[in-house]
Amino acid sequence: MASVADDLALLPFFSRLARHDIDRAAGYFRRVQLETNEMLWSQGAVVDEMAIVLVGELVAHAHLQEVGRVRAPDIVGEAGAFVAGSTRTATLKAARPTELLALAVPDLRALRFAKSRVYDAILEQAQRSACRRIAATNARVANVATGGQAVPTRKEPSTLARLWRTLRPGGPAGPCPPVGPLLRSQPGLRDMEPDLEQLLSTGFSPESFEEGQVILLQGEPGSAMYLVADGQIDVLRNVLGDKAELLVRLGPGQQLGANTLVDPAPRTASCVAASAGWLYRMDREAFDGLRGEARTAWRESILATLATQIRYANNALERALTGAPPPKNAAPARAGAKPAKPAAQSGGADFQELIRASGFLESLPAGEAELEQVSFVMDEDFQRNRKNKNVPR
Repeated sequence: MASVADDLALLPFFSRLARHDIDRAAGYFRRVQLETNEMLWSQGAVVDEMAIVLVGELVAHAHLQEVGRVRAPDIVGEAGAFVAGSTRTATLKAARPTELLALAVPDLRALRFAKSRVYDAILEQAQRSACRRIAATNARVANVATGGQAVPTRKEPSTLARLWRTLRPGGPAGPCPPVGPLLRSQPGLRDMEPDLEQLLSTGFSPESFEEGQVILLQGEPGSAMYLVADGQIDVLRNVLGDKAELLVRLGPGQQLGANTLVDPAPRTASCVAASAGWLYRMDREAFDGLRGEARTAWRESILATLATQIRYANNALERALTGAPPPKNAAPARAGAKPAKPAAQSGGADFQELIRASGFLESLPAGEAELEQVSFVMDEDFQRNRKNKNVPR
């Protein structure tokens, strides 16, 4: 039988790593053998490990319905392993005899402490996986809301409309707020050191916007993410024919479009300024140019955001399809939101919950109680060690 290091070295997402990096990380993985129909994880259980499928196939069931399959070679459970308090969204069983390499969350944390390149590769793969899940959930929402038709895209505004917006007065009244406090409001970055804040800040450039300005158009290629610094931005999507629906209104500290930095794809919604203000923009070149701790910390923060968006969106989608009431701590109705439409307009689903699901896929909710649930794999010991400059290497 091949060693764990040999198996890891053959995986495509570790192909760029030096063998000595793989050898050092191999001891953290354990080999798992599953027989046909043997369960790996159960839906609702706390995420305590991730796994890499070496041979065979896993089938995922949610609420007794098959929702997907994982085949070799692929990673499963990796997004949840980075986000504290995550629970399994599906039950996984072996479709046939299957061999895996499992990595427990404490061992994933140990790789982070050791600044392992294997950790970086898993983090990158987890981001890509989260983006695929966002795309898949978007497709499910579109299928329910439009009766199987693709979500239509909006057309580019006319030259006259663009000129009118350029000449229209009413820009932001004051200067752009500093980016540092906005970054510290993102998942996992509250206690970052000043030098890390400075490194991350250099990747963002401020841009002003005026009331009514179209900032992003649904269907356009995405190549940048944004942090709202001042003002409000409405996120709109065409979910019923040619009629746009308000998904969410963004305010200072909220981000949008981070998934396009990881997995370039057309914009899934349009963004229109509800007031004058400022935002910070990070393009893919700046994102790829991050190095060291700045690169790792920002990728972890984005992953925590994406994973939480997926969790909230899937919960809302399930409520839309089953008719279950929203949770008691659900976000309040958006300003300007219209009353829920009859179920018949959404193929039998609760239309307002479909809109809520779509909104979650575009941005993390702004409520403090929801944000408090988002933290990535670093624990208090790591925070304490980092501040004392005693992080294991």
